[in-house]
Amino acid sequence: MTRPLTADRVTAALVDDGVSLVRGLGVKASTMTSGEASLMITGVAIPTLNGVLTIRPTASEDDVRDLLDVVAKRNLPHSILMRPGCSSELVRLAKQRGMVEEEPLPLMAMQLPSDRIRESALHPDLTIRLLHPDEAEIHAAIAAEGFEAPLEMFEQLMPRGVLDQAGSRAYVGSIDGRDVVTAFGSTAGDHVGIFNVATPAAHRGRGYGTAITARAALDGYNSGAEFAYLQSSAAGLRVYESLGFRTLETWTVWVTPGQPAH
Repeated sequence: MTRPLTADRVTAALVDDGVSLVRGLGVKASTMTSGEASLMITGVAIPTLNGVLTIRPTASEDDVRDLLDVVAKRNLPHSILMRPGCSSELVRLAKQRGMVEEEPLPLMAMQLPSDRIRESALHPDLTIRLLHPDEAEIHAAIAAEGFEAPLEMFEQLMPRGVLDQAGSRAYVGSIDGRDVVTAFGSTAGDHVGIFNVATPAAHRGRGYGTAITARAALDGYNSGAEFAYLQSSAAGLRVYESLGFRTLETWTVWVTPGQPAH
């Protein structure tokens, strides 16, 4: 019997994947839990990659404060990701710390398998291949261009140690030998998380991001995943909805000022 695809279940999967990511990043990265709040520190200078997440809406102000103190000591840009229903005390805490509210972050998921996923993974012009861990820099370069972010951020986030882990898959899509899109998938247990879907501006609007997302979800299903999940910017929302992903809930994002949130 298929278990319901709830926001609690998907949030727990995301927390687990954060632990796996940190394991691949090495000693400068860490995770920690306090009550019903979780902290992930990657060391990458993006606030949401050094964030406190309320695992449950009942996470207490004390638990969030304790974890914020930990990441603040690292002098890294950081964030609070709040699930709907969290106490107004957490908003007050964020404001007291000089944090600012950013674009909200939808938590999206879909049950697998899906005919739409199978069909969308077959783009008539795009050749998609898995990257070897030694090719991590290819993923980093395309992702950096697609997100208009410094290359070193993605080199730090996706080193060989991450791609070496069981269930980790980095993809590149090419047209006539030219790399035009990338994505990263992490399959563990009953789920596949999809991250870093990026298409440089010159190649957008041709279905490449849709195809590579579908491929990552399909590979997850073929490895035993029952559902796929991701988080989307406003610009990517329609792409993921076209594949069958639905928004389970939308998180409020508070960040330290001066850096892009994600």
